[in-house]
Amino acid sequence: MIQDTSADPPIAVLEKLINYINENVPVLSDKFSLLGEEITATHIIVPIVYLILLNLLGNLCRSVLINRILTHRVEDRKTILSIGNTTKYTILIIGVAILLASIGVDSSSNWNKTIFGKDENQVKLFDLIRFAFLFTLLVYFTSKLKSIFVKQVLSKYSTDIGVSQSIGTIIQYVVIIIGAFIIIQNVGINLGSLNVLAGALGVGIGFGLQNIANNFISGLIILFERPIKVGDRIEVGSVQGDVIKVSARATTVNTNDNISIIVPNSEFINQRVINWSHNDRSIRFHVPVGVSYNEDPAKIKKILLSVAEKNSDVLKRPAPDVLLVEYADSSLNFDLMIWTSTYINKPTVLKSQLYYEIFERFKEYGVEIPFPQRDLHLRSGWPSESKAK
Repeated sequence: MIQDTSADPPIAVLEKLINYINENVPVLSDKFSLLGEEITATHIIVPIVYLILLNLLGNLCRSVLINRILTHRVEDRKTILSIGNTTKYTILIIGVAILLASIGVDSSSNWNKTIFGKDENQVKLFDLIRFAFLFTLLVYFTSKLKSIFVKQVLSKYSTDIGVSQSIGTIIQYVVIIIGAFIIIQNVGINLGSLNVLAGALGVGIGFGLQNIANNFISGLIILFERPIKVGDRIEVGSVQGDVIKVSARATTVNTNDNISIIVPNSEFINQRVINWSHNDRSIRFHVPVGVSYNEDPAKIKKILLSVAEKNSDVLKRPAPDVLLVEYADSSLNFDLMIWTSTYINKPTVLKSQLYYEIFERFKEYGVEIPFPQRDLHLRSGWPSESKAK
C-alpha cells in the first residue's frame, strides 16, 4: 500500500539542499544559536553562494544583452546600458525574493501586515511591495521602449521629431495605465479596496495637489493639442530656448547658454507662448542700419542686399529686402529684412555676422556712419563792450 503524502507540507528546495549538505558534510552540520534560532553553518553558506551565483547570472545576462543582442538593434548607447543594468538588477531582486520565500518570508509570514481594508478588500504590506516593484519596472521599461520606438521606428516615417515624441509619449501613458490595472489584479489587490485610497487621493488633490494635477492635465493637453513639441524654439515669460523634453509634470527648455530650465506645463496653457517654429522653421529677422544724410539710398540698398546674398545662412527664397524706414535726426535709417532657417535659435549670431560684413563694405565704399549732430543758433551777437562794462 502506497502512503498518501499529499497532505504533508512541501519542503523548500533550499531546505532540501541544506539537509543534503549537512548529511554528507558532517563538519558543517554542527548547530549553534543565532537570534534565538538553531542553525548550522550550511544555513549561512548556502544563501551566500546562492547570491554570488545569482550575481554572476545577472552579469552574464547584462553582458549578452549589451554586447550581443541590443548592440545591433539599438543605436543609443545609454539606452543599451540602462536596459542591461535594469535586467541585471531585476534578476537580483527576483532571486532575493525567491530566497526570502524559501526561508519563510512570504505572503503567509507574520511580517505581511494589513495596511488598510477589511476582509476580502484588505491590502497587505507584501502586496504593496510587489505592486511598487512591478510598476517601477513597467514605467522604466516603457520609457526605454518609447525611446527605441521614437528613434528607430517613427523616425523612418516622420522627420518631425516633435510629432514622434508626442506619439511615443501618448502610447507610453496608455501602456502604463493598462499595465497598472493588470499588475493590480495579479498581485492580489482587489480594486474595491482602493476606494478608500481613491477618496484620500481626491481630498489630497483638493487641498494640496492642485498644482500637480494641473500640470499633469496641462501636459496631456500639450501632447494632444501640440501647441509646443520637442525641437520647437519657444519663448514663455522670461524663458527662451529649445524644447528638449515634454514630460507629465513639466517641460525642459534648453537655452543658448546650455542651461536647462524646467517649466511647469501649466505655464504653457495659462500664459502667452511665442513659438518661433510652430509651423515652419523659416523666420524673418530685421537688421536695422543707419547711414549719414550724405549717402545715396539706392547705393546703400545695393550694398546691404549684396551682403545678405553673400551670407550662406540667409535664404534665397524669400529673397532679402531693404526698406528706408525713417528720416531720423542724424541718419537715414534702413531695415535689412532677411529670412533664415538655420539661425532661428541664435538670431544675435547671424546679426553679428551681417554687421561685421556691412562694416567692412561701408569702409570699402567710403560710406559715412552717422553720429549725433546738433545745430546751434545764436539769436544775437556778442554783447558790446559798453554793455559789458
